[in-house]
Amino acid sequence: MENKSHALAAGGFVLALTAALVSMAVWLTRDDRSLINYELAGAVNVSGLQPQANVRFQGVPVGKVTSIKLDPTTRGLVLVNITVDEHAPISNRTFATLAYQGVTGLTFIQLDDAAPATGSPAAQPARLPPNSRLALKPSLMSKLTDRGERLLEQLEQSTQRVNQLLSDNNQQALVTTVTQIGQAAAELKQLTAQTGRTLPGLMQSSRDTLDLVKATSIRVGDSADAART
Repeated sequence: MENKSHALAAGGFVLALTAALVSMAVWLTRDDRSLINYELAGAVNVSGLQPQANVRFQGVPVGKVTSIKLDPTTRGLVLVNITVDEHAPISNRTFATLAYQGVTGLTFIQLDDAAPATGSPAAQPARLPPNSRLALKPSLMSKLTDRGERLLEQLEQSTQRVNQLLSDNNQQALVTTVTQIGQAAAELKQLTAQTGRTLPGLMQSSRDTLDLVKATSIRVGDSADAART
């Protein structure tokens, strides 16, 4: 009986100590900040994002993700509810993206302010009231992935076109065309050589003809003068 009493006392002590440690951990990790709610909306892939994920404004922790769901009225639109510190400077320029933490790959929400439009005055951004909706935009990684897929598709199409160009029929046609171009070049060379040999004779014949026409004109003129006399 005495051993059982000691065992019960030890067990009770362990349970009490465990409860005290849990209570202390909850007390130390409690969040005394005043939090306000915002909703993020965007047609983006949020794989890896979980409730209780961190929300950071320009890298500074300001809140947590509370829920993730699909918009029941708009197909493909993702809604992410967050709670952030009331002192976080959420404005009408603020937008959200997915970000990844170091080598761990943990996903969190990154909040940033968009730059003012070019040429517009740099007015102070207006603070958004609680429960407002912010734009959830694709992250840089998502953009790179989408562009990589498009580049792969274009590369595959280019490969197919090259294969078609280098098919047996096209190769034979290309060889025939090159052969014909070579034959035409040889014929052109022969024609040039013949022209070079005959051109001096034609020029001399033309000069003789001109001299004959000139002499004939002189004779005609002399005859006309004799006739008038």
